[in-house]
Amino acid sequence: MKRLFTACLLLGTIQAGLSQTNFKYRPSAHSHNDYEQIKPLENAYALGFGSIEADVYVQNGELMVAHERNEIKPERTFRQLYLTPLLKLVRQHEGYPYPGHHPLQLMVDLKDAEALPLLEHLLKSHQFELKQVRFVVSGNMPRPEEFKNYDPIINFDGRRSQSYAADAKARVPLISADFKEFSTQAWDGITPLPKEVESKLKTFVAQAHANGQKTRVWGTPNTALAYQTLQKIGLDYIGSDQLDKLAATLN
Repeated sequence: MKRLFTACLLLGTIQAGLSQTNFKYRPSAHSHNDYEQIKPLENAYALGFGSIEADVYVQNGELMVAHERNEIKPERTFRQLYLTPLLKLVRQHEGYPYPGHHPLQLMVDLKDAEALPLLEHLLKSHQFELKQVRFVVSGNMPRPEEFKNYDPIINFDGRRSQSYAADAKARVPLISADFKEFSTQAWDGITPLPKEVESKLKTFVAQAHANGQKTRVWGTPNTALAYQTLQKIGLDYIGSDQLDKLAATLN
């Protein structure tokens, strides 16, 4: 009963945020480590973020959301923080998580190998309702040749250094990379991005798009210039821990 009340309260708060006249859907905005926000899911959702990320561990047969294992709290389950509110939202918006028939990507960073079968079991019973929520698992993933062994509701976060056979590639809608793969020097996000790094990033985006895949780069600065630069380059998902700043920049 307590979990149901919490989920209903969260949903009510989310809906109140969406009723604001300044609501805007931001498909390229990615809430990095979303569970560390004061209000997980709610903050990013109210800002219309197209992608949200959560780290999960397994504890006592339950998927728990936390950055480190020692930070796990009993009430912070994947089911309570993300799945239950999302199910309520899609039931209110004609099968879509957002009003206006806008989809959502939920990235689930698996910290334990046994997390994937649990996640699959949890999602399979809701696969029809959640068809407009794209679940992409990252972190502790199986080998590409094993992708086909999992229910189609599960997608996988690709890597630019990895080759994928046709059947595996069909399960990889997103290619992610570390910024360090493009530059040996850290970028402060205050000075302009060097042209040679910008060129490498543009090539990465172009190659992924040619394969029908979207792109994400982690390890980029949380500055307005960085957001604007990555948007200009054509990166599909721009990650941030500072949601209001990213939303304002993408306006």
